[in-house]
Amino acid sequence: MNKKVVYFPGCIESHNINLEAIFKLLDIEVELVSEWNCCGAPPSYYKPSFFNKVVMPLRNLGISQQKGDYFLYSGCQVCVKQINDALKIVNSNSMFENQAEYSLKPFNANLKKITNGSTGAFHLIDIITDSDVNKNLLNNITRSLKGHSILLYTGCYYDNQKINILKEILNSLGADVNLYGECCGGEKLQNTTPVHSKRIENVNNIGAFFKLINQKADETNSDYIVAICSMCEKNIKDGIELSDLDVFAPIIGLTEYIGFLFGLQGCGDLIINDEAKEFCS
Repeated sequence: MNKKVVYFPGCIESHNINLEAIFKLLDIEVELVSEWNCCGAPPSYYKPSFFNKVVMPLRNLGISQQKGDYFLYSGCQVCVKQINDALKIVNSNSMFENQAEYSLKPFNANLKKITNGSTGAFHLIDIITDSDVNKNLLNNITRSLKGHSILLYTGCYYDNQKINILKEILNSLGADVNLYGECCGGEKLQNTTPVHSKRIENVNNIGAFFKLINQKADETNSDYIVAICSMCEKNIKDGIELSDLDVFAPIIGLTEYIGFLFGLQGCGDLIINDEAKEFCS
């Protein structure tokens, strides 16, 4: 694992999360993508143009490559998938490659590498389950999870081996961990149209999804839900706003949860007390 990573916070994870402090404890230097843009997933779902599907995600990767870093990391699995899918498109046809190069040039974000395997995007969980980083993670944890019942919401993240590594870490800290991997609806539920940044026609879908995750949390007697994907976290929170259900386990994102395990100020207040901040500060 490299000692330095370029991190793409995306639209959802771009708030007050203290990424520098978290990565410092993991013994990794982190640099945020400067002047990042949306990965293009929500707009490309409704309008699958070349610009939305290819240019928008690859601009962020191109910025990273200009810094000499060929891999980009994110806490959003939808962003990771969007970037890697865009690479597959430009690798599939020289015409698409030329079109992408032409479109990225005005943004000073031309790709130096496009070959699959030599560049692309990875998820945050790919960092923390690396064997060396895993040791730093365990060495800096200050909280016991004895008595905690957690629903680990994995969404569409595909690597079960790494999910199990994360589960084992939480188990070793004393937590009872259950897994839930149904799709949250992803980019289909995210748009700039109100209500609450969602398309009005999707409100019922969000409510139905929320009731499913709520039922799972109740069945497993979970104290709270940890979402490994920031878009899953956002969709669950939107579901909470729209639902008329009274009982629900609090939701926390993976980055903030790592900060909570490290004992960083402001991280995991949602778990500790009822008057909680949502993000690390």
